[in-house]
Amino acid sequence: MVIAILYDLNVFVVSAIIATFIYASYRDLLSREIPEVTWLPAYLITVVSAVMKFLGGHILPLGALLSIMPALTYLVLFLTGLIGGADFLALLLVSIAHLHEPLVPLLTFVISSLIPVPLVLLNLIENTVISRKVIDSIVCVQGSKKFLYFIGRPTTVIQFLKKRYVFLHTYPIEGGYICSSSIDVDIDFEKQREMIEEALRRGLMKPEDYVIYSPALPHVVFIALSYPIALLITLYLNL
Repeated sequence: MVIAILYDLNVFVVSAIIATFIYASYRDLLSREIPEVTWLPAYLITVVSAVMKFLGGHILPLGALLSIMPALTYLVLFLTGLIGGADFLALLLVSIAHLHEPLVPLLTFVISSLIPVPLVLLNLIENTVISRKVIDSIVCVQGSKKFLYFIGRPTTVIQFLKKRYVFLHTYPIEGGYICSSSIDVDIDFEKQREMIEEALRRGLMKPEDYVIYSPALPHVVFIALSYPIALLITLYLNL
């Protein structure tokens, strides 16, 4: 009886998460903005389920610790300004839902990283081999460009203005740039573009000058796609 209830609850939780991921992915692709309220129903369902499993003795301390590790990794990345809050909330939701089966959040974490991690390596290769002179020519009046070799890529101002969802890492000021490796998760992409246009009008930079940017990847979409794959792999391994 208890097992049947827990099974039905698991199906309900997984369904709630997938439904939430579908809507969150749509918002992420549409505007790179996901309202916090999007996560609330799935979190309520998931937390209630986790409490019931814990009280029933179905969650082991070691398994729970392993399950939460991917979310803790994302928390560190969020606090250091390298990812958005929605990415953390998405993976934390998976971790809480599967405290009893850590393989699911671990696989979701690994699979969803298969696109961003290679991009970091490609940035490093491009910036140290192909675009080294361009990077070296950028003068950081404030901040450092050390980490920009990993997360950013150079482009001309005129090309930057044509891009839609990008984070700027070199802000023009008198004498050079303010360089930052973090991202502003609340950035207004249109206002960011207007700021560059204003810098052009003021003569702080020219259209052929270079700035460093990083694409605003729809990482919630990567997590949403990785989650059912992780579920299927885990189900196959448990057969």
